[in-house]
Amino acid sequence: MKIIIIEGPDNTGKNTLIHDLLEKNNITKVIHCSTPKVSDDPLIYQRRYFIKLANECVFESKSTDIIVFNRFYHGEYVYGQIYRDEDPKDILEMIEYIEQKLNYELDDIDLYYVQLLSSNTDMLINVDDGKSLSKASRQKIERELELFKEVFDKSTIKNKHIIYVNNGDQFRSRKDILDEFNDFINN
Repeated sequence: MKIIIIEGPDNTGKNTLIHDLLEKNNITKVIHCSTPKVSDDPLIYQRRYFIKLANECVFESKSTDIIVFNRFYHGEYVYGQIYRDEDPKDILEMIEYIEQKLNYELDDIDLYYVQLLSSNTDMLINVDDGKSLSKASRQKIERELELFKEVFDKSTIKNKHIIYVNNGDQFRSRKDILDEFNDFINN
C-alpha cells in the first residue's frame, strides 16, 4: 500500500496535481484534510483526527491501494501557528508522534510526502481565488512558504520531495509537474 501526502500553500496546484493523478493512476481514495473544528484544545483534536485518519486508511485498505492526502498534519505546523497561535514546539511534538506511528508501527506502507512550493510569492498572489486562508497577503504567503519549508525539513518521512511549481515568474506545465511527481514516486 502507498500513502501519498501532498502539502503546500494555497494556489500551488495541489488539487490540479491530484486531478491529474486520478486520471493516470489506480488511486483508491483521496482524503482532503480541512480546517480543524473549534474545540477547547485544537491541537489535541487535530492529533486525534490525524491518527484516526491514518488508522482508517491502514486498516480498511488492501495492500494494493494508493491513498492520497490532500493536506495532512504538516499543514498544522503552518496554519496552527499563523491562525490559531499554537506553539510550534507543541505542533512538532504532535508531528513527531504521528510520524513515529506511521514510520515505525505501519511497516507494510510506502509513505511519501510531496511538498508543492513556489519560489515566487507574486505568482501565488496573482492567482489567488479569494478562498485561501492567506487572502493574498504578501506577508502571510511569505510566512506560509517559510513554515512549509521548515516543516518539510523537520519531517522524518524518508521518502519526501519538494516540487517547485514555478520556473522564474511562470508556472511550470501540469505535465512537467506530474512527470516530476511520478519520477519521485516510482524511483
